[in-house]
Amino acid sequence: MYISRRFIDNHLQYTLCESYNNGNCLTNRELVFLGTHPDRFIKYPGGSSFYIDDVLFDLLREKGVTPSYDEVEAFFFPFLDPYIRSKIEPFLHRHQHRNWKPMSRQDRVRVIEETHIFDRRRIHYLRFGQVDQRRLDNSTTLFKKLLDKSRDEVEQYLIEQEQALSPGEYKRYVFTIFDLQRFFTESYSRTMPDALEGDKLDDFFVKEVCRLDRDSGFWQGLDRPGHLPPYLIRYVVMYFDFDFPGGRAQEEYIRSFADSRRRARAVKGSRRMSVNEASTIFGVSRAELAAMDKKELTRAYRKKAHELHPDKGGDHDRFVELTVAYNELLRTRV
Repeated sequence: MYISRRFIDNHLQYTLCESYNNGNCLTNRELVFLGTHPDRFIKYPGGSSFYIDDVLFDLLREKGVTPSYDEVEAFFFPFLDPYIRSKIEPFLHRHQHRNWKPMSRQDRVRVIEETHIFDRRRIHYLRFGQVDQRRLDNSTTLFKKLLDKSRDEVEQYLIEQEQALSPGEYKRYVFTIFDLQRFFTESYSRTMPDALEGDKLDDFFVKEVCRLDRDSGFWQGLDRPGHLPPYLIRYVVMYFDFDFPGGRAQEEYIRSFADSRRRARAVKGSRRMSVNEASTIFGVSRAELAAMDKKELTRAYRKKAHELHPDKGGDHDRFVELTVAYNELLRTRV
């Protein structure tokens, strides 16, 4: 079983669901509609104690489902009174690793054969935060949790896990899970996606969204609307409504480059730079630079970065100085 979250009439509604095999594939069905306040099924007899209302178990039995009390209770922990939840949280997962066993070779093969690569990419990033996923399938243990779940259950699970992402990570996350770096030959495509050509990146992203939308194997067992499903729309929003995190990848490049070249005059991403210096590096006037908002500045940086990047035959020092200037100016933009 799992809890499904959906916006209905602009309200977040919860439903207790289950995955099952209909004879052809794994699909899902609704068991109990919990509404906007699942906590109405939680009873507090006094002190720090609580229990799940018997009414819920009666509703489940009507659907032919007889789960254990502990299984059902776990779904309601997020809806507990915050004070009581803080008291019991330290004890929730204390025994979860006691029965751990290494995966057999057969199970490892099954994980790769029965899970979709898009799901594996998402799980991998959410666990490690890595853009470079060339060793993706070395982490089969991580993907075991995807087995025996319907498409709806997988998506609901990942929506919950994605709550841990900060908005500053959204675009990098989407760039990674759609494997957009494979369309670029630049050596920095895995470490500096923000330096890639924006329009080209946008085109590849849209094409990959459409390709996944047409992947019948991916959507097997899910009742779909006649338009782009909400499970994909969320990634379109993450990509187009947010920017890549500013500065981290560039600063890593600067540090590694400066170390490898053992410069007598180290160029540091933290040094202050005057507006005159920055305008010279960007090749625009002070007035033009001052008038740029964050998006315009990023667009100007990408354009100049293509000219100066070492992989394009540009000058190493000038590229690093450009990135320093960009990071410095970015701090002053809202």
